[in-house]
Amino acid sequence: MGNEGKKFKGAPTIRSDPLRGHMEKKLNEGEQVILFLNRRGFSRSLQCGNCGHVCECRHCAIPLTYHRSEQRLICHICGHQAITPKKCPECQDPSIRFQGYGTEQVEEVLEKVFPQARIARIDTDTMRRKHALRDTLRKFHQRKIDIIIGTQMIAKGLHFPNVTLVGVLNADLGLHVPDFRAGERTFQLLTQVAGRAGRGELEGEVIIQTFTPHSPSIQFARHHDFTGYADQELEFRKQFGYPPYSHCAVLGTRSTHERRAEFTLENLHKRLKADLPAGMVLGEPLPSPLTKAHGQFRFQLMLLGPSARQLSRHINSILAQTPPPDDVTVVFDMDAMGF
Repeated sequence: MGNEGKKFKGAPTIRSDPLRGHMEKKLNEGEQVILFLNRRGFSRSLQCGNCGHVCECRHCAIPLTYHRSEQRLICHICGHQAITPKKCPECQDPSIRFQGYGTEQVEEVLEKVFPQARIARIDTDTMRRKHALRDTLRKFHQRKIDIIIGTQMIAKGLHFPNVTLVGVLNADLGLHVPDFRAGERTFQLLTQVAGRAGRGELEGEVIIQTFTPHSPSIQFARHHDFTGYADQELEFRKQFGYPPYSHCAVLGTRSTHERRAEFTLENLHKRLKADLPAGMVLGEPLPSPLTKAHGQFRFQLMLLGPSARQLSRHINSILAQTPPPDDVTVVFDMDAMGF
């Protein structure tokens, strides 16, 4: 495990030198390798080096991902596609360039670095054909493929005795998001991916590339220490009153009119706060982590309480007294698992 390392000569900074060295060793010994990156596409965004403009989806508040096979910028939320501009749409500067990388670019770099290796990519872009996943995994099991690069589709349920090295190319992708379960999900994913190595008689190795190597999620996953991680995470949850020591409800609004969605939630917040039962904690109304999706602006607030029934009763009572405008949708998620 280590920081994302020096780039190869003529290749973007995708794999560290230690990972490359271990891959060469395993391939020379006739063993197989799995590389995990939970981001598909070629580059995660297209950004202007002059004015900083990023090409975003017109319907969702996220950057468009470049897919080289389609020669298109694609939104991974709503599926919107756009032609890749040769100049910045804002300042017309030609220095617009790709930022970051996905499984498609990793595959291209691997083909240059390991020209003799047989490589396959497993993500939703390559597995659209019927039985494509089954056929690829069969070839891998028969050792007709040396390296698999994949997204979350390869994280669990695979048993290949000849796989002796698993590399996680960017362990930080889901770690720094505004959700108290982000660390738990990262730990879970890393332990699942790591479990693909050394499942036969041969000893397995796992190399995790990360910018935050001291994160508890990564350190505990490194040692497969579920008990240690659970003890620390539960102490954190208890200290701040998060589940499982409370119930969590998320109340959200969405609309094509940003101000109406925001105002509706602010109004609900005032009414919830005016008659808040004892022991219940009410968060502030804020833009959702994904502020816009499918053309709708999104806002949300969180409530914590000792009783799911009490939370539901209080929220439903306020919703019954406060009907939203026709063009605003209100969503209530009891015991929410994500934000």
